[in-house]
Order: sequence, then C-alpha cells, then structure tokens
Amino acid sequence: MGKVTVSTERQKAFESLYATHRLEILAYCTRRLGADEAADACSETFLVAWRRIADVPEPPKTLPYLYGIAAKVVPNHFRAMHRRSRLEAILGGLGVPPPPDPSVLVIQDSRNQEVAAAVRRLKPKDREIVMLYTWEELSRETIAEMMGTTRAAIDQRIHRSYRRLARLLAPTLEPNPISPPPIANQGGT
Repeated sequence: MGKVTVSTERQKAFESLYATHRLEILAYCTRRLGADEAADACSETFLVAWRRIADVPEPPKTLPYLYGIAAKVVPNHFRAMHRRSRLEAILGGLGVPPPPDPSVLVIQDSRNQEVAAAVRRLKPKDREIVMLYTWEELSRETIAEMMGTTRAAIDQRIHRSYRRLARLLAPTLEPNPISPPPIANQGGT
C-alpha cells in the first residue's frame, strides 16, 4: 500500500483545530458518556472533522460545529453501551458490576447527583439544550444555530426546562424562609 500524502496546509489546520478544541470536546463527551467512552467519542469527532476539514467554519462557529458532530457521535456510543449491557445481562453471573452513570464520575456531590438525575428526566432535545447552555456555556444564539432553530425557540425550551427541573427538585429543596425587607419591619412603604 502506498504512502498517504497530506497537504501541509490541511495538516496544520487540523492540528490547530485539535489543539484549540480537544479539551472542550472531550469534556462534552465525558459529561454524556463517562471517561472510558469519552476518549473514543472525542477521537471519532475529530476523525469526522479531519475528513471534512474544508467544511469546518471559522471561529466563532468552529466549536459549535464540533459540538454538532459530537452530538451525532455520542448516540452511537450510547447504542454500543446498550448493546454491551445487553450482552452482559445475557452472560450474567460473571460478578462484574454494571458501569457507573457517567454523571456520577463527573459530579460527586449528592445534591449535584440529584440535579443530574432531574436533568436526565427531561426530554432528550431539552436535556441537550440545557446541557449545552449550562455545562458547555454556549450562548442561546449559538445553540439556536446548532439546532437549526430560532433564538426564541431556544429561550422557550430553556425556560420550560428550568421550570420542570424546579418542579422535579422542589421536594428535595430545603425550605428557605423569606424574611420581609428591613423597611417593611420599620413600618415604611
């Protein structure tokens, strides 16, 4: 088999892309899959980017473009994980405990685990939007562009998702009595 030649310009563009965004894409994948699967998903994301290096947009649209690729790669890894878990169930009795939830690996605090569990109860598209907004800290405009929708639609989904999360978490919240402002105690208006 002959040696594959790659243009220096293409290689430099990819190296820059990888060096600039690898950690962000790896974090994105880790929060969704866990450390073991995340490295593979991150590599796969950059493999797609390498193949389509001419299509990669210029900053500031580069990272959302990579998140878009990763958003398509992650479900493939979920399916693979599901197939593995079915196989483990069939093989059962080997004494190997099931792998922990990826959010448990990233979020150790019990309160944060409750929040992560509540986020998992959102509809998949709403969950992805909330995660992009809060964990990846993308702007609502960027998310709208990534999702192929309007900023108003993203605003509405985030608002509804936050309300649903508040309802899901309400039973676990500690009561926080609200004291009246000091001026009310003094008889002022």
